[in-house]
Order: sequence, then C-alpha cells, then structure tokens
Amino acid sequence: MSFIETNRMKEETYQQDFSNDEKGGCLMGVIETSKWLDDYAEEPEKLLMKKGITSKEAAELYSYLKSFGMYTPSLYTKQLVLSLKGRNAWKKVNLFYKKYRALWKGPSIPVYIFPVQASRGIFSSGLKKSGVSFKEEIYLFLSDEEDEKEWEALFVHEYHHCTRMNLLKKNPAEYTLMDSLIFEGLAEDAVKEYCGDHYVSEWTKKYSELLLRKLWNQHIKNELHLRKNDSRHDQLLLGRGKYPSMLGYAIGFYLVGKFREKNEMSARQMMILDSNRFIEDEKAGED
Repeated sequence: MSFIETNRMKEETYQQDFSNDEKGGCLMGVIETSKWLDDYAEEPEKLLMKKGITSKEAAELYSYLKSFGMYTPSLYTKQLVLSLKGRNAWKKVNLFYKKYRALWKGPSIPVYIFPVQASRGIFSSGLKKSGVSFKEEIYLFLSDEEDEKEWEALFVHEYHHCTRMNLLKKNPAEYTLMDSLIFEGLAEDAVKEYCGDHYVSEWTKKYSELLLRKLWNQHIKNELHLRKNDSRHDQLLLGRGKYPSMLGYAIGFYLVGKFREKNEMSARQMMILDSNRFIEDEKAGED
C-alpha cells in the first residue's frame, strides 16, 4: 500500500517531537500526538496528515489502523484523551521505549499513541489496548487502563516485533505463515519474561498442549509457506472462519515456549534466530 512507503519519510519532518539523548542526538521515541489530538481528534485523517503524508495516504493509513483498533471519533474518545493526558501516558510509554531500546539495542523509531476503539483490541480480553508495528514505526492504541503494566506489556509486544524485523534484514513482503507464528510467539514470550505471566494475553492459555499439537498437525504444519498476501495466512494466524480463535498466535507461543525450555535461551537471545529454528525442533519431535 502506498502509505507504507511514506514510513521512510525524512527525519526532519518530526524532528521537534523526537526525544533527545544527553548529547542532543535524535533518538525518536514517543511522538507528542496528544497535541495533534487537541486539534484534530474529530478528524483522524487530518490528524494523521501531521506525519507529513498526503490526504489520500492518510485515508489509507487510517482505514488500516482502524482494523487494528484505532479509535473512531466519539464522546468516549474525548474523555479518553483527557484521561490519558492526566495519566501522563505519553511520558510513561517513552520511558518504556528508552528501557527496551537500551536492553535490546533496538531501533530508533517513532511511536504514535492514539485512543483505542471502544470495542476493539486483540491483545486483551477486556478490549482495552491494541497496536500495530512496522519496521520503521509503531502505533499503540490505549485506554485508561488502571494497571499501567498493561501499557508496558503492549509496548513490549510491539517493539519486539519492530526490533526483530530490523535484526532479520528480511523484506516483510516475503514473510510467511511460519514467520508470523514465530513473530507472535516470541513477542508474547517477551511479555512473559519482562512483565510476568499475569500480563500475557489470554490466547496463550486458551488451548492445552495436547490440543495445540493436534491443531498443528491438522491445520498448520503443511501451510507454513503461505505468504501474507494469501487469504489463508490471516485465517490461520488469527483463527478466522472454520479455524479456532487466535490459532496461529497460540501455536506460535507454544513453539517458542518449547524451544526456550529445551535450549534455555532468553527472549533477547531468541530474538535474532531464524524462524526455521523453532519449527525444526517441533518437526524433530515428530520423528
């Protein structure tokens, strides 16, 4: 899509909003979208044009982000923005950015925070948070969740994606179902390591190991080659249609967990490994 190409815009477009290190160097980080929301909360496409993109690109981007949980204007949105400001959400998330960028030697990227859609969100049973990552940027959709550790868990999941994308040096257009399974499994495994088991998503505990192995054999292991532009990719990953809910996510978390247990590796150590490593162990166990 055309808006993806715009993610590589010149750094000076955002320069005034980026966090700086002690030497004055640009580290990007959380963009002050709270100021954008003051002016354009009722017009989200105009709001996204603050990124320096055209109206057409903003419309495409907004349509895409809504599918991941970005808000639509409402009275709830206004109240939520005020609450997030009162809770210093932007500053707190920027602390997460600094923490994990240092821990993981992660990429310098902009992080955009917007209110979550009142009835959306795939990473929490309460539909209170969601997000989406690109190689060059992250979008987080927040509610005024009482437990701010939930914000950190969401950030860890999304920034893990972004860091791994940059480490692998692989064109995202070439990602397969195998890659997607492992991306999701690794990201949620990192949430477990850094935030605790209480903060992992419910889909990680939805199915027993016995059932996951059965579902792997029935639906997944012969479809690992599927590219993201194949409709079956998302059907299997998200568990749509005839497939169990969050099927691919759950199997990815299972595969990563088994690999971690066998190899005694940390989230940081596993982050750079090729997806095949995790699949090879599972296939070896079938022999």
